[in-house]
Amino acid sequence: MKKFFEKWKLDALYVPLVTAYPAGLWLLLGSTEWHATTLTLYILCILFLSFSGFVETGGDSGKEIFFGYVYLTGALFFSAAGLWMWLI
Repeated sequence: MKKFFEKWKLDALYVPLVTAYPAGLWLLLGSTEWHATTLTLYILCILFLSFSGFVETGGDSGKEIFFGYVYLTGALFFSAAGLWMWLI
């Protein structure tokens, strides 16, 4: 079992990819009403992506910097899409 976990080790760099992106897309594309709870979760997804992006862009390797900009771009996209959905 230890070999399985070593092989499929989840790096902390990929956590926003498997948590914030699916939750943000589910909230954005879902047919739920925008209540206080869903709005708060959506804002937390944006803040988590922003924080992760700012932390990763200060990294040393190119991989960390690339994912940092992916997270910051995702936060910008979710912010703009959420504002667009709110205005319409």
